[in-house]
This record gives sequence, C-alpha cells and structure tokens, in this order.
Amino acid sequence: MTSAGAPERRKDDRIAFYAATIAEWLPQRDQTVLVVGAEQNDLDVFEELGFTRVTLLNLSDKPSALGPGWSFAQGDGHSLPFADNAFDAVVAHATLHHCRRPHAVVLEMYRVAKSCVMFIEARDSFLMRIAERIGLTQSYEVTAVHYNAGCRGGVDDSAVPNYIYRWTERDLEKTIATFAPHVQHRFRYRYGVALPQTPAAMRRAPVRALVVSVLRLIVRPLSAILGRQGNLFGARIEKPDEAAGLQPWLAIDSNGEIGLDRKWADSRYKPAAQVRRVP
Repeated sequence: MTSAGAPERRKDDRIAFYAATIAEWLPQRDQTVLVVGAEQNDLDVFEELGFTRVTLLNLSDKPSALGPGWSFAQGDGHSLPFADNAFDAVVAHATLHHCRRPHAVVLEMYRVAKSCVMFIEARDSFLMRIAERIGLTQSYEVTAVHYNAGCRGGVDDSAVPNYIYRWTERDLEKTIATFAPHVQHRFRYRYGVALPQTPAAMRRAPVRALVVSVLRLIVRPLSAILGRQGNLFGARIEKPDEAAGLQPWLAIDSNGEIGLDRKWADSRYKPAAQVRRVP
C-alpha cells in the first residue's frame, strides 16, 4: 500500500494536518508505534516530532535509512504480521482508501494496537459529494497511478486506480462496535481542509484550476467554520482495557471468560422461564 500522489503534495496542508494530529493525539514520543502503508512523509513526520520506537510497514517501499529504535516490516494491512496488542498505537495516513477492504485493515490495526488506533482520510461530507459530482475531486484515484509511471499506487498498490472510500463517524463507530461488542470505546475526531489535492493534474484542466484557486482564497479562512464539511478527517479509536471497559451487561467469570451478567439481565427482563421464545 502507498499513499503516493503528485510530487507537489509532499509538503502540503494534508501533511501539516497529519503532523498536528499526531502531535496532539500521541504526546508520548517513546511509545511503540506502527505506521501502516508508510512512506517518506510518515517517516519525516514522526522523525520531526521526535518519536523513537516506530515500525514502518508497507508492501515494498523500504526507507534507505532508519534511526535507532526504528524498524521496517514488509506486509499487507489486510493481514498484519504482528501479535495482538503488539504496539501502543497504530497509525495510517492516506492509506485506507488504497485498500481493497478498508474496514478489514482498520480492524487489523485495532487487533495489533494496545491503546489506540488513528487514521487520516477524507470524510464523506455534503460538500465533498458536491466537489466529486462537479469534478473538483476524484472518485477513483487515477492520478496516483499516473504519477507512479502507470504501474502502481492504485488499489492494494496495483496499477488499477482505487476507489476513494470516504468515511463518516457513524461508519467507523459501527465497524468497531461490530468487531468488539464486548467493550465501550471512545472516539475522537479532527477536521481540516487541504486544497488542491492534485495540483499537477489541474494543469490540463484550466477551468478547474481556476475554480480551485478561488476556493483556496475562500475555504482556508473558513476552515474552522466548515468543520465536518472539510476534506480532511482524523479519527482516533481508544481501545479500552477489557476489565475496565466491559459493557454493563457483561461480566468475567472465574475462568476468565466474558459472558452475559445474569444478575444485570434478571434485574431488567422477565425470567427466561416465562418467555416462550427469545428471537
């Protein structure tokens, strides 16, 4: 997986948003961090912020040099080659929309994370749908493949342009609740704006380039007001300790197994013997 795109995107608003999100949500720089779909931008952000125990995972892009405490792993986000709870935090930046099964990758990130999962993607907002409809942003990321010589950068880093999956808060919360219904989770979100997304591609679309230039003047000063309507979406899933974060209707028995707390259920529902059939 890769989040490759046009060369001009290397030091843009998206990276600034990414760095600010990491700085706010991961204040402890010595914790173990796994970055899924990592590339040079990720290495730069975590190095500049002073992280010392980072593992970068990608399908193929191994950095030329890594500092002490850093490591590289080749692997697929759909099936991470790590044990459960192997890292304090697991991060992905502009990676999930390149995956054939983005929800499955989030759940793999959740599995190997000890305390939290974070990702930066686009949000499925009303304004983004309008931008997509009128051609100001892509539905399929053709430019990512185009700027990788037409041979990679698409779905699962192939030559086939990926569909750009955009998220909502409810979408993420349902995914995690379905996977781990036994515990209560806390979610945090950040929003931002990055324009334009593919400036080099706009050179052959002068009208769209002009529209984007005007939007840059209007949208950026209003980014704080736009909130959820922006095109940058940061999400953090806080993974609770099972004992402390159990759902109120569950209990851990003497064998360490999680199951229904019968006392809780008996206090709220009719005794099972009085019910003919439970659907």
